[in-house]
Amino acid sequence: MLTQNTGLLLSAGVSSVTGPLPSKAAMALAGKDFDQAKALLTRLEHEISRSPTPVTILSQEDFCGELPGRRNTAQIYPTLVKNIRIMSRIFARHRPIFVLFRRDEEEWLRSCYAQNLRYRPKFWRFEDFSDGLLDFRWEDLTDKLRETFPDTVFVEDYRREPEHGVTRLLSYAGFQALPQGFDCSAMVQNVSLPADMLRRLERLNRFADNPKLLPVYKDRLLAAPRDPVPEGRDPAWPPAPQPDVPGLSALARRAAERVGEPSVVADILPDPDVDLAGLGARMMPADAEMPEASRVDMRNQADILRYHFRGRSELAWTLGLVISCLRRDTQLTEKARNLFHRIWREEGQNLVAELSTRWLISTLQTFLDHGRGEAQRLIGGIGYFYANMMKIYEGERAIEGLETDAVYPGSEAQTKNGFRGMDRYTLGGTDLLLNTNALALSYAAADPVAGLILEELLLRVKHSHSVFSRNDLSRAGLGVSQPGFSNTWTFFEEVAPGGDDAARVPGQA
Repeated sequence: MLTQNTGLLLSAGVSSVTGPLPSKAAMALAGKDFDQAKALLTRLEHEISRSPTPVTILSQEDFCGELPGRRNTAQIYPTLVKNIRIMSRIFARHRPIFVLFRRDEEEWLRSCYAQNLRYRPKFWRFEDFSDGLLDFRWEDLTDKLRETFPDTVFVEDYRREPEHGVTRLLSYAGFQALPQGFDCSAMVQNVSLPADMLRRLERLNRFADNPKLLPVYKDRLLAAPRDPVPEGRDPAWPPAPQPDVPGLSALARRAAERVGEPSVVADILPDPDVDLAGLGARMMPADAEMPEASRVDMRNQADILRYHFRGRSELAWTLGLVISCLRRDTQLTEKARNLFHRIWREEGQNLVAELSTRWLISTLQTFLDHGRGEAQRLIGGIGYFYANMMKIYEGERAIEGLETDAVYPGSEAQTKNGFRGMDRYTLGGTDLLLNTNALALSYAAADPVAGLILEELLLRVKHSHSVFSRNDLSRAGLGVSQPGFSNTWTFFEEVAPGGDDAARVPGQA
């Protein structure tokens, strides 16, 4: 509202400093970078000195310090007194006063908790977050401020009326009421995220399989949804038997047997219109044990899945059950297929973060077999074979006794090529690994539902030890840079010698 009424306020002798400088100074104070804060505040003081009006307003919440929830701290504004002292000294000739608007304690703490859900991985219940703070009461903080700064710090209770905050603020500039013509129509209340979104963020903090990737998961969850691709015709199930293939007859027989004979199984799937968000919010028992039972009976398979998904959400367990049904030829194929697509269409953002990589691969295989439209089946095929070939390669490396993060001893191939026509390459002399990842990511964009799982798989590869990380670390450690291949790091981000995935630097085209 101050910005909206700039012209009116200027005519009444009040200006405000906008732009990045006040925000940068506040963020430096919040980050406890006091030397940088003093330098920025001094620049801000010079700008205020050039103001054409006798009164200047600075409005920055972060002048108080880091908002609890954004960082791992149990204290409420521990540097507030120091921050005010610094600003009081730097702004001394302008006779500064400080006005703190105090919200209801629980309402404010819930706002801080929303910040925690957005930026921190630690809590997924408000009560735990609140209990982790050190004996917080507004009175303790504001009483100390009044005692330390009796003439320059004032505390106002926050109220929701649109004009209340501006009216009280301008009263300290000598206005008994808002200037005539002051417009409050564009007031937008700074509200927290919707309750449904907060619950989804809680689920991420609670169930994410790889907490290191939580910032990515949360950014993705809060981003604008991508337009869905129109659904196509379902593929035939089970697939038609593979005809005899010259030289691959035995493998063709195995391919024909992968689904098994038609069967009737117990229908233990949830109803088609089940509350998926409710399933996602409930946890499976953490103490489930592996049963000794045959997977042939679907009820036994459900018990086996309870063990594999112990401590995870009921939605993850339901997905495992649905996939198990879709691996068979049963009377439940259509019901299971519809549930599978509904789960990923409605709950994919949270579920993709929760699932282990094993179940991401199973999901990609299911999109390959049961995807709606060519794009989903293509993405499923790309992801399934990408992941399984890596599993094969890394499994062989483990059998050979080689560490997953070991740096190569040299840059040249050490053995003869046993596969004619399969090109060998030297370290740093190929774009094969980069192009494989880039092509996979480009096809992930063909469908936002299935593509999300392929993007997640690439994220996990980027942040794990594998042939891709070894290539980059070895290239960096050996100082290899061949002409024409300087920007062929496997994820197009340069890796520093001895670094890890945190040391990647975006490449240049």
